[in-house]
Amino acid sequence: MEITSPHPTQSVLDFSRQAPKPRASGIALWRPEIVVPRAGTPVRRSPRVVIAEPGLRPEAVRAKIEATQSLLFSMAEAQHAVGLRAAAAETRAATAGSPGERVAAVMEAYRINAALDDVLRNTLQRARTLLEERGLR
Repeated sequence: MEITSPHPTQSVLDFSRQAPKPRASGIALWRPEIVVPRAGTPVRRSPRVVIAEPGLRPEAVRAKIEATQSLLFSMAEAQHAVGLRAAAAETRAATAGSPGERVAAVMEAYRINAALDDVLRNTLQRARTLLEERGLR
């Protein structure tokens, strides 16, 4: 029986002449390339003075300030009116002679509380609208 070798000139057991080949691991090493920019390409700078967008012009800013002031003034007026009603209800409860008058004063206090809730809810809604117009919400 004859053993045939893949290379007819080499013996099957003679491996000393062949250089060992490393196994391929499937991992490729990253070899970065250095890129140098060309000198002489000027960088275009933006102008220092920029025309403002319509929302930033003085008329628009003035309108936003007036709307905010109106909101704050209406809240202050509502606070004053609710405060007067609360003081009147407190005086009424203190001077009530019968239990029926005291019950009426307590009911008035609950109505004042509900009115205060309405004022706060409306003010909050208007403030949200102003914030959304400004793009802050």
